[in-house]
Formats: sequence, C-alpha cells, structure tokens
Amino acid sequence: MDRRSFIKTAGASAGTFALGRGVDPYAATGAPESPESQSILGPRSAVTADVAVVGAGVMGNWTALNLREMGLSVVLIDQYSPGNSKSSSMGEVRGMRLTYGEDEHEMLWARNACELWKMRQSEFGTDMFYQCGALAFRRQWTARNTAERALFDKHGIPYEVIPYDDLVRRWPQAPPPSEEFFGFYHPWGGVLSPRDANLAVATSFKKKGGTLLVDKAALGVRAGGKLQTVTLASGGTVSAATFVFALGAWLPKLFPEVMKDKLSVRKAAYYMFGTPPGDNRFAVPNLPNTGLGLPSINGAGFGLLISPSEAVDPDLFERLPTADETAKARETLARRFPALEDQPMLAAWSCQTENSVDGQCIFDLHPEMENVWLVGGGSWHAFKIGPAIGDYVAHRVVGEKKGLPEAGLSGEELAAIYTLKAETFA
Repeated sequence: MDRRSFIKTAGASAGTFALGRGVDPYAATGAPESPESQSILGPRSAVTADVAVVGAGVMGNWTALNLREMGLSVVLIDQYSPGNSKSSSMGEVRGMRLTYGEDEHEMLWARNACELWKMRQSEFGTDMFYQCGALAFRRQWTARNTAERALFDKHGIPYEVIPYDDLVRRWPQAPPPSEEFFGFYHPWGGVLSPRDANLAVATSFKKKGGTLLVDKAALGVRAGGKLQTVTLASGGTVSAATFVFALGAWLPKLFPEVMKDKLSVRKAAYYMFGTPPGDNRFAVPNLPNTGLGLPSINGAGFGLLISPSEAVDPDLFERLPTADETAKARETLARRFPALEDQPMLAAWSCQTENSVDGQCIFDLHPEMENVWLVGGGSWHAFKIGPAIGDYVAHRVVGEKKGLPEAGLSGEELAAIYTLKAETFA
C-alpha cells in the first residue's frame, strides 16, 4: 500500500482527528510553544487519530513528527514526557560517529543523519548537533577497523590516519593510551544534545498539529488481528488505524510473550566533569568526540562514559552511579584526561541501554496484530541516527519499504535487517 492509499484507508478507519467531543485542544490557542503544555485527558476522554505513537524517546519523537508531516493525524503518548529522566534518550550529551565496522547501512544512515540533524536544527532554531569530529584510538588494523576504512573509501567519507606524535601535538589534552596507538579521525562526528533535541522535536510536532499526551498506555480492545484502542491510566482511550510502540526498554513489559529475552536492558553511567576556568581545550570545537570522552557543550562539562553494567528494570532502578562506578570514572579521568584529574564532578546520572540480539534496531510488525509496529532495540545506534529512523519508520508505517541503494540494499533487504529475530539472550 502506498502513502496515498494508506492515508485514505486510515482516514476512513480512524475518522477525523478528535479529542473528547471532537475538539482539537489547541484550536483556540494554537500549538503550544513548549512541551510543558502537554495535554492530560479527563477520565472519559477519547482520542481518535490515524496513527498513535506510544513512547516519545528519540525513535517515537522523530517517527511522530515525520508521520505528521506526511499529513496524518498523529497522537504521541508518553508516560513521563519527551526526554524524561527515566528514558534512554535523556541527559546532556551523546556522541556522534560514522564508524560501524562492516555495517554499511549503519554508516550511511549515520552520515545521512548528520545532514538531517543540521537541517532540522536550522528549522527548529535549536542547536542539537555540534560537529567537532570523531577520533578513535587504535593499536592495530583489526578486521572491523579495516572494514570501516574500506567503506569510508567506497563512499568518499573523509578521514585521517594520524600517527601517535601528531595526535599528541594536535590534542595534547587527550593523549592516546600509549605510543603503540594511532588515531582514526573523521570530521563527520561530534556531540549531540539529547535534552535540547527531544524538546525541540516534540515542540515542532505539536506546532505542526500533532497532539502529545502525558499518560501511561496499555493495550486495549482487539478485533481479529488488529488492535483497536489503547487505554490510558487517566481513564481515557486512544483509537487509531495504526499503532507504533516505540518503547525501547519497555517493549518486553508491554509485549512479554513476543519480546521475552529479545532485549538486554543494562545500566550505563555518565559523568560530567568541570573544566579549568578559561580552559577551552575540553569544549567543542577544540576536542573531537573520542568515544570515551565527549567535549563540553553549553558549559555542561566534559562527559565521561562508563560502559553498561548490570541488568536493570527501567521503571525501578535508581539512576545513580555506584561507588565502584565513581571510582572507575575518577581513575579513567586521571589516566586518559590527566588535565582534568582534580576537577569537580558536576553531575552524575545513569540511563539504560537496550540492545537487541544481533545489535540491529527492531522495526517490525507484531506477529499477531497487523496494525501494530514494534520499534526499539536502539543498541547504541538509535540516538545518533534518530532523524533517519523517524523518516524510515514513518515510511514503513504507510506501506513504503525504503531501500538503501548506495549499500546495494532493496527495500525488502533493508527491512529484513530490522525484523524481530527468533534468537534470544536466554
């Protein structure tokens, strides 16, 4: 089914967008300027739309915006709000890079996402992507590194292979671990601002006529192989022709039979350290994204990532680093960024990562409900390529399987990469 047919069918199925007794809640005042003015339904309210997107993290946010720009009526539902502190899409910084081993489609999506980030931030009037480059320290050319370089050459992506001495000369504030290392630098990388991005996307979605509800959704009425409604904790309901559940770490909770052991949800700790007064060496654009450390944006501080640790419940775990994680962060800072060794910690926060079995995102129809999309499995990719994900998923929802000709992938072949796999973590 093409987009025009989908819109016609969805409109006939879902009807004209309605809230309560058919009144657009923003009709009198215009779309709200900030996400703080989100709508909360009364106990008997009912919403009807072409598409309901449940989950306003990076995947749900961008998908909802793209669907709305296609002309569909869209309701976006999140139990806490876009970019909330329990989500995987929260915080001050995220790294941007194009290095994905031999996964050509991921590298190309990341490159395309860089352009989309820049285009959208110009549209929104909000800085979201700080292009300061990405730098990886390497001791040898592994099979993964060799594949990355070959793909960069194939697609004309600029990069530099930098000897140890030149690394120390160019970025003495972030020396390599030892003289055995060299650098692989590409200018397309940088730093993203999750907090600003999530709010900007949600605000644009509402300005363009979408509705954002802060409420907890549960599966409602089913008829045959279709979901008819979701019910809200407030007592309201949302009816739609199509539902997109972009729930990330919460997918196994809402769909336990389908998603059992399909995601590994683990805690990741982040630290923001101060920089010496007047010392701009650790701020963009003077330091690239080094993967381990991210340069400061907007005075937020130097970001340090501690790799995921134990499995967690996204609703229940306390998002605070442990004493061991803090000690590891301090040790890493002293060893890898010695000029910051004595700097104060400005913030410490944790979120969850949700990795799929094969490390690929999941964009697939529910096996038993033909109008329900499962969207998740960020696997360290999702925020970086969020704008590209939103465009791709929106087209899938309206029946268009976009391919990736540069990687030699048809629509069917690309879709197969993102199917829900039978394998589990058990």
